[in-house]
Amino acid sequence: MEVELDADALAPHTWRAVWNDWVACCRETWMCQEEALFRDDAMNPAEWELHSSWRRHCPEPRICLRVFRILSIAEAWMLAVAVGVAMYATYAQPAGWPIAVSGDYMIVFQLTSFAVALLLVFRTNAAYARWWEARTAFGRWLNSVRNSQRMLISWTPASEAYLVREYARWMASLTPAACAYLRRKDCYWEHCAEVLAPGEISWLRGCDNPPVKVLMVLSGLVARTSLDSYQRAAIEAELSAYDIALGACERISRQAAPKAYTRHTSRFIIVYLTFLPFALWSYTKWLTLPVIVVLTFLLLGIENIGIQIENPVSVLPLHSFCAGLKTAALNMVKHQHQVHAALEAGLVEAAAAEAAKPEQLPAGLQQRVQDVAHLRQRHGGGANGGANGSGAPPPQAGVFRGFLFGPNM
Repeated sequence: MEVELDADALAPHTWRAVWNDWVACCRETWMCQEEALFRDDAMNPAEWELHSSWRRHCPEPRICLRVFRILSIAEAWMLAVAVGVAMYATYAQPAGWPIAVSGDYMIVFQLTSFAVALLLVFRTNAAYARWWEARTAFGRWLNSVRNSQRMLISWTPASEAYLVREYARWMASLTPAACAYLRRKDCYWEHCAEVLAPGEISWLRGCDNPPVKVLMVLSGLVARTSLDSYQRAAIEAELSAYDIALGACERISRQAAPKAYTRHTSRFIIVYLTFLPFALWSYTKWLTLPVIVVLTFLLLGIENIGIQIENPVSVLPLHSFCAGLKTAALNMVKHQHQVHAALEAGLVEAAAAEAAKPEQLPAGLQQRVQDVAHLRQRHGGGANGGANGSGAPPPQAGVFRGFLFGPNM
């Protein structure tokens, strides 16, 4: 599959664009999210090697700063609480104020730390399950495209090649239509500019569910072929599999994990970290401030990962999927003649090899091998494969195979 960056077209460097970028940055900070940071781009061999090297243990300053910006509101709150605890323990509590800071409180956090761990584990596992289901559905798209295209090319007669080309054209636009529908963004329609007419793109953009309309067009093209009912049913099964995978992505993008589960987990961690400085001060003193900042970064970072991958449609490389599936659909039609030529050439060689070694065949096929040899000589095949001076091309390989093995072999 061809890969391109999953990014929208760059906006012009105008004051309005700068203002919009700044507003979006402030909104991401306030909402504690940044889709671009958690985007799962396609991997190449070099990136896989870097991904599995020892450098994965080293923090990336730029990435850490971006994550810290996402968590800046919670970090500021925890730092303010830690400063308040430090001031109270240093000045107010020695002056006779009630004892609110004590190392004895640490037993409470020791007894509840397992709950924090379990909540984080279950939260991230549930989010990853949704991510993996969506990724599997997108992978099923590729299988459906290749399988249906392959079967249509192999079974359709040459007189209906125009239907095959039309099918490939609409199949190339199916994934961009699905991605534009799932993410509600128009940038994915750019992938259809090379395969669909402007009127067709406008019609799809005006539909309530563009990928379903494309599937209807594909089913209509299959129905217009001369394929028998079993062959059409096999192709329709692949289109139905695509539709089922699309439905899974719709369900995931429209329904989040139970809100009570998500909110209780995040609020439990906030309460845990808020009261932790009251017990931690007796052990770390003024180091409580950096310690609580780091703990907040680590624990809330895990929880934030679960939030980001809970909606996999926003982080998966949809532009790469559009480009790859479009290339897969168009290249199969583009190289159709080369595939047929390679197939026929291989069958000719196989038939020639079988005719040259009749003693290796069963006794019942000896006479057929001799007849094939006479047939090759009659058509100019000979030992030179059609270059015996007569200039006549060898017969089609299907003639040899059908004559040698019969229609049921």
